[in-house]
Amino acid sequence: MSKHLDILNYLENLPIGRKVSVRSISNRLKVSDGTAYRAIKEAENRGLVETKPRSGTVRIGAKPKQSLNKLTYAEIARISDSEVLAGHSGLGHEFSKFSIGAMTRKNIMKYLVKGGLLIVGDRKNIQLLALENNNAILVTGGFQVSEEVINTSNQLGIPVMVTSFDTFTVATKINKALSNARIKTNVKTVDQIYHFKSDYGFLQLTDTIKDYINLVKKHNYLRFPVINDKGIVVGVVSMRDITGKKGTTVVEKVMTKNPVLTKPDVSLAPISQQMIFEDYDMLPVVSDDNTLLGVVTRRKVMESIQDDKQGQLYTYSEQILSNLKTDGNFYSFMVEPVMIDVSGNLSHGVLVEIIKEITLRLLKEKKSRNIIIEQVMVYFLQAVQVEDNLKIYPRIIAEGRRGSTLDFEIQLQNRIVAKAVVSTKMN
Repeated sequence: MSKHLDILNYLENLPIGRKVSVRSISNRLKVSDGTAYRAIKEAENRGLVETKPRSGTVRIGAKPKQSLNKLTYAEIARISDSEVLAGHSGLGHEFSKFSIGAMTRKNIMKYLVKGGLLIVGDRKNIQLLALENNNAILVTGGFQVSEEVINTSNQLGIPVMVTSFDTFTVATKINKALSNARIKTNVKTVDQIYHFKSDYGFLQLTDTIKDYINLVKKHNYLRFPVINDKGIVVGVVSMRDITGKKGTTVVEKVMTKNPVLTKPDVSLAPISQQMIFEDYDMLPVVSDDNTLLGVVTRRKVMESIQDDKQGQLYTYSEQILSNLKTDGNFYSFMVEPVMIDVSGNLSHGVLVEIIKEITLRLLKEKKSRNIIIEQVMVYFLQAVQVEDNLKIYPRIIAEGRRGSTLDFEIQLQNRIVAKAVVSTKMN
């Protein structure tokens, strides 16, 4: 491990609030002041330390995790386990794309875009060309970088990083990180759709049923959160709670205590299932100390998740379902190597994912309602192997206002190899 990484590990293990300095680190770890300074700057970019005007540099706790649409050069350094040699001031900048510098100087120009990242070996002329065209450099194989490249990097404020990994490994790591960032960006969360408390309305413990009625008339909702004098959610009041009660009765006596709460960073997928299963029209949205921020309604949740797919194959689920074909009264797909388990048979999870998708397609053709898979039971009657071409015949065997039950036959060359039963709920 390099001295640079030794310092970062040392800083990461320090207690929160501990002061650090270039001199203290250089003395303790026996490194030069320059090495200590560069490591502290990178630790600052990674959120390990923070420099305050009066206190100096101190170890800080982890900052709230943010959803990334694009990755920064600092994040790339972390992913590739790289040492940042120069251009530290540019580590916080986002990069737009990465390229591999395995071509001539003439041909590489078309791949150099502003804000890009060039993965390259020990080719000084290509490294300088990348910096001149506003591209950061990631040198693979642990090769040394010339002083000319380092000086140019510092002058331009464009990072130069070195990793011991090979080019293929680094490119794979970055590509996976980009895919994960896109998935995180596409996943909708509560904070994107919830109503602020001032717009939706809320009640205090000392408010009365008459105040609740006035709130219903003003906002046209039937369920409201109740807060105490510190703004913390302590209950929920609905029309069912006040039926038969006098208008002067305080809501504290009729409210439902210890209500189900949610937070802004929660994905809409579990929220939608919970609201349908428990028949909630509204859930209060709170901060970490349960202070009321607003509410999320079932209608808003369902509207938001209706068309959430972007048509890009980022997740394993989307890649598997891209092979699913329909032909009249049956669906079909071929078993690919990535679909099998350690024993060489078709993975149960893959088949469940495909059956779930067929269920949603079939029921949405009949009813344009929100459908939740409640239970899936799969029975394998025969082993299914790579390159088997399976046909799936779905059949609705029970159908009601709030749910359906479906039966599936999975066939291989007219022989039943698996059966499945799916139960659903609808809203």
